[in-house]
Amino acid sequence: MSKRPLQRLAGLVAGLALAYLARPAHAAADAADAKRIFNQRCTACHTYGKGVKVGPDLKGVTERRQRPWLLKFIRSSQTVIQGGDPIASGLFKEFKQQRMPDWTDLSEAQITAILEWFKAAGPEQKEPDERNAEVATSLELEKARRLWNGSLPLANGGLACATCHSIKGSDAAIQASLGPDLSTTYLKYQDRALTIFLKRPCFRRQPEPAPGKYLTPEESFALKAYMRQASLAAKATAPEAK
Repeated sequence: MSKRPLQRLAGLVAGLALAYLARPAHAAADAADAKRIFNQRCTACHTYGKGVKVGPDLKGVTERRQRPWLLKFIRSSQTVIQGGDPIASGLFKEFKQQRMPDWTDLSEAQITAILEWFKAAGPEQKEPDERNAEVATSLELEKARRLWNGSLPLANGGLACATCHSIKGSDAAIQASLGPDLSTTYLKYQDRALTIFLKRPCFRRQPEPAPGKYLTPEESFALKAYMRQASLAAKATAPEAK
């Protein structure tokens, strides 16, 4: 075989490999966009798996309706209804002739991403930081320890927690005192409050990251789990526990 066909083959293989490696990132971006659109435009009238609201429950909609029909209906439900479609007309009557807004600004790719997200039960999936801290693995706790003491940098920049805070069991070189000791913070606030706080803290962090970029969901979960571990250790060694 000459060099030219081999070069073409090598180029083809490399291109396929790059395309394969790129798929997860695109899939994650599509899911994030679908979630954003669903929360901004759909949840006022629809639920996913929680029953009828103003309009029908959208769980299972990708099994009940064909994709081309859904694409047309989401873009302009009134166009489909006025065209005499029996399913659309029946839904319009069933839900008291509530007019669904036309979403003609959404691209076919965006609507397809939403439908794929529905098919994968996306609205029922929890973000990494919304998981309960007690399910953290030893690897996640080790990652949290390194994030805490700064041996593993935060993805979006900023100082490590140990720069300002101390916590029971930390191996940080210096037990900082600029901020409060966080050894028992988890016992006081528990999962939900800490999840919300770590997502959108009420004070500025130095250096201030870009808007909307504080901790990644994975970092938030790991640090929450680390605080839980410290709180349990502090509780076990408290005088009243003995």
